[in-house]
Amino acid sequence: MSFLILDGESLNPSELWKYSKEHSGAAILPDIRISEQALKKIKRAEDFVAKIVRAGEPVYGINTGFGKFAEVSIPPEKLKELQLNFVRSHSCGVGTPLSRAEVLSMWIIRLNVIARGHSGVRTETVSHILNALSRGFLAEVPSRGSVGASGDLAPSAHATLALIGEGRCSLPVDGKIVEMAALDGLKKAGISTINLGPKEALSLVNGTQLSATLAIRALEEGKILLANSNLCLAMTTEGLQASHDFFSPTVLNAKNQPGTSACGQALAEILEGPSEVRTGHENCGQVQDPYSLRCAPQVHGAVLDELNQVSEILKREINSSTDNPLLFPESEESISGGNFHAIYPARCSDRIASALTTLGSISERRTAQAMSKEGNKLFPFLVKEGGLNSGFMMAHVTSAALVSECKTLSFPASVDSIPTSDDREDHVSMGPGAGFKACDIAGKIAVVLGIEMLCGAQALDLLRPKKSTKKIEWAHAKIRTEIPMLEKDRNLSIDIEKATRLISEGSLL
Repeated sequence: MSFLILDGESLNPSELWKYSKEHSGAAILPDIRISEQALKKIKRAEDFVAKIVRAGEPVYGINTGFGKFAEVSIPPEKLKELQLNFVRSHSCGVGTPLSRAEVLSMWIIRLNVIARGHSGVRTETVSHILNALSRGFLAEVPSRGSVGASGDLAPSAHATLALIGEGRCSLPVDGKIVEMAALDGLKKAGISTINLGPKEALSLVNGTQLSATLAIRALEEGKILLANSNLCLAMTTEGLQASHDFFSPTVLNAKNQPGTSACGQALAEILEGPSEVRTGHENCGQVQDPYSLRCAPQVHGAVLDELNQVSEILKREINSSTDNPLLFPESEESISGGNFHAIYPARCSDRIASALTTLGSISERRTAQAMSKEGNKLFPFLVKEGGLNSGFMMAHVTSAALVSECKTLSFPASVDSIPTSDDREDHVSMGPGAGFKACDIAGKIAVVLGIEMLCGAQALDLLRPKKSTKKIEWAHAKIRTEIPMLEKDRNLSIDIEKATRLISEGSLL
């Protein structure tokens, strides 16, 4: 995708995150445009703000203070200073900076909100932001400091702060991303400092763009993990010489859940074709396999359905108006509301966190099955000369430790709230906290799946010369180009790191 057109209505979460990742480095710079119809809406809101300023009547965010200071009127000669003070005062973030992809995603979401025509940002300011983004100029944004209402204020303030020449930024220089003082970065990129008009600081800082970005990142990473989970399940089923009967469409369709049927179809495609491993144990006499195998299509299916539901909610969120106040130029109204509350992306992140932990939990159980001779029907801990070698014994412990951590992290952040702004903002979403937890869990589950993948590949090696299906053999060969079979004990952390990368990148799919 060479350019992205924003109209306030059709931004897609998957396309947003893909575009943000691909255009946040030094190689490909963003090319973001606003549709003609959206530009007309932006201009109407701009004209309405100018009319309010001329009338002089107090309207929140335009000629008043903010939060608890909403009742304080600001004289016309102080409105420019008000904008600068707002951005500076709200730049209170701390912690590790967000990635450039996350900051770019925040800006795309914010610009898409502005394109809906209820924000009051001038077309001149929109053009200035688009120009800065097109040159790869992005603020260095501390990750912590937002409670997700009223909007993701501190992170968005830092994102705006760099445009007025304060704080720090990063941008491409000679093919590399370089960090520097924001004012130096503006000069390096040939960009002037931005002059914010009435309401513009509030319109750029308000909204749910960080909470939504983190939820979308977790969602997209979760989709890759789910696809890998199906591959892990298929490989483990073959490696542990389990039955394939529980993959039967007759059984799975009778569940009457779309996710279960879809995961069954995905598994059928991976296991399609002849398999010497499968035919070798057709009459093994084992009646039923453990739940971590037999119930996996249902568990994976439930996760799939939840990710699909979350995707729809997030699509609506990033195509919604999240300002306060909202401007309605047609009826000449400025209405204060609560659309900035990030409860929707917060709840989405919490659901993703729980879903991915469930995915990791059943994966860890399959890895546990592979540790015993009764489970794998081969060698304890999948290694010859057990005792002299410990094989995958401790790799399973690592998997168990990470899954246990994820269970702790799965407690929903969005059920918490803490009053701020002298109790004016007395119920908040904790959206960013929920998002960071979900992303953290996604990273840990990638490791858990990587460990299962290593065990599945090892089991197949121990079954040689028998071969599995075409797709499983292709994935096995891909793994073995980077990670050799475990003949004798070695430092498995290196293998796990490589396997995790293959999972996260989707290289085995």
